[in-house]
Amino acid sequence: MAFLGLLIIAALVWAVWKKKLQSQQLLPILLGIGGAFLAARGSLLLGLGAIVIAAAWYRGMTWRLFRKGVKDNDAAALDAARVLLGVSRFDTADRIRERHRVLISQNHPDAGGSNAQAAALNKARDLLLDDLNNKRL
Repeated sequence: MAFLGLLIIAALVWAVWKKKLQSQQLLPILLGIGGAFLAARGSLLLGLGAIVIAAAWYRGMTWRLFRKGVKDNDAAALDAARVLLGVSRFDTADRIRERHRVLISQNHPDAGGSNAQAAALNKARDLLLDDLNNKRL
């Protein structure tokens, strides 16, 4: 039983280290594990109560920490970035980088463009690539 406990702790430390879990999520997870241990040792009512509380606590925390969906401001910024670069929401990271490369070569300050245009193109590229990376997680 001690080996199983050490294995669970090691898995939780690894998950926090790899940023799969946030440190705020550890308490409800540990409460749920403790509840499972209590239920397995014979305190079924107390163990199940702890598991239910942990599940509700974790789920509510997850909704607050990782809100599903994109905020309206973020969606508008993504749409503006797509229009600026001339890409669709279905384009890949390579396509976004290719369009950015073409447009930055035309609008770079050394090629007659302005600093503001180059900065806007760079910001649009970064925003779209970050959005793609977040969707992969």
